[in-house]
Amino acid sequence: MKTYFDFITHVKGIEYLVAIASIVGFIVLWEVLKPKPFSKMVHSAKEDLTYMKQSGSRQTLRNVGKLVGAPFIGLAYVISLPIAFVGALLFAAVNGLLNYVGQTTSFDWRPMEAYLGGKKRKKTQAPEKEETPAPEKTEED
Repeated sequence: MKTYFDFITHVKGIEYLVAIASIVGFIVLWEVLKPKPFSKMVHSAKEDLTYMKQSGSRQTLRNVGKLVGAPFIGLAYVISLPIAFVGALLFAAVNGLLNYVGQTTSFDWRPMEAYLGGKKRKKTQAPEKEETPAPEKTEED
């Protein structure tokens, strides 16, 4: 170990090994303290093997593929979060801008005051006009 980076990498590797050994040691100790040690683990393992035999190798390989692909899917999710955040900010900004522009340029049209069929007029007695008789049609027309 000639550099500080090598030293930190070595110490972190040992730290991870100690952490994993501690977790495994705790599980073993917990099982040893039970009246029937490891009986539930053995029973669960037998059930899993029976299920794998019944479902076939294709389903088992599919499950293993999902297990192996999970970290990559998680990484893609973590990478896409900042992109989705920026997209959400842009969407909110554009939406807010359009709402502001829409409010400042509205024509104050209100549906309650809109007379789509024209305003109804009261019937008043209008003076009658003299009607001129229409010209009669002749056979020549």
